[in-house]
Amino acid sequence: MFHKFKKISFYALFIILLTSNQICFASDLKDLQKKLEAISKNFKGKIGVSLHHLKRGDRFDLLGDEKFPTGSTIKVAMLCAAMEKIQKGELNYYQKFALTEDDVGGGTGFLKNYQIGKQATLKELLHFMITASDNTATRMVLKAVGSNKAINDWLIKNNLRNTRLNVPYPVSEDVLKDETAKGKLLEQYNQWGLGVSTPNEMRLLLEIIAEGKAVTVAASDEIHRILNHQYFDDGIAGQIPPSVVVASKNGVEKQSRSDIAIVHAPSGTYILAIYTKEAQDFRITRDNEQDTAIRSIARAVWQHYQPESKYLPPTGTEKFSTGPDW
Repeated sequence: MFHKFKKISFYALFIILLTSNQICFASDLKDLQKKLEAISKNFKGKIGVSLHHLKRGDRFDLLGDEKFPTGSTIKVAMLCAAMEKIQKGELNYYQKFALTEDDVGGGTGFLKNYQIGKQATLKELLHFMITASDNTATRMVLKAVGSNKAINDWLIKNNLRNTRLNVPYPVSEDVLKDETAKGKLLEQYNQWGLGVSTPNEMRLLLEIIAEGKAVTVAASDEIHRILNHQYFDDGIAGQIPPSVVVASKNGVEKQSRSDIAIVHAPSGTYILAIYTKEAQDFRITRDNEQDTAIRSIARAVWQHYQPESKYLPPTGTEKFSTGPDW
């Protein structure tokens, strides 16, 4: 009888502890939610957030299913689609492509400074496209993979149906001759820029990668490693100690900023996607309201899951922040 009572008591205690932990976690998440909602309320524009702590199971979103311009975060989908082509043997990771005049794009990147005719491997192009957000490399990858159709087909196949790459490269002769088709492309670009998605879908895209489900486990591993090498790391990653591995990608449009990340925190891996749109402050400076809001959200999430961490970006960090080369 005593043993039976003892067994029941231990079971009851286990249930109580489990339930109390769940209540505690729920309460904690409400505290974080209030902080993020306060940041959003004070923002002149719209902020979308999607968060999932994989170990604790915490989920939170703010305008999570609303569409936002992706900026260059859509390049993560391009990376995944390219990896699928490599996995199938349709492309080779070390295959070389020559730079043409049409490939050269403005904005960020190094390849625009290369001589026409110089060659780069697909591996180099993919790394440049993600780590330095190289727009010339992006065009060359698009040409190799099969323009935006190949990317969008991959997104549909992976149930990311609100996520689209809007810009084709090269533009087909049929589209160039069709004024209606050209008008539609221009309309999409003027509304969304390079791509469109929702915070929840972009968070899910990173989740697919983190769980080894992007193409294959091996491909997911390589994608994850490339995302670890981020050049523009003063958003989410900049609010986290450099000893913590963060796989991330940022994006910039005139009235929109974005940053998405897989954060391998001591408390467990969490995935965070932050998007802005309709912003009134779109200066290309560290202290613009959009980037400030992204950093504030990233810092609040980090401090929520690592309350013992006293890390703050040190004084002088602004000297090394992203600037006019955007």
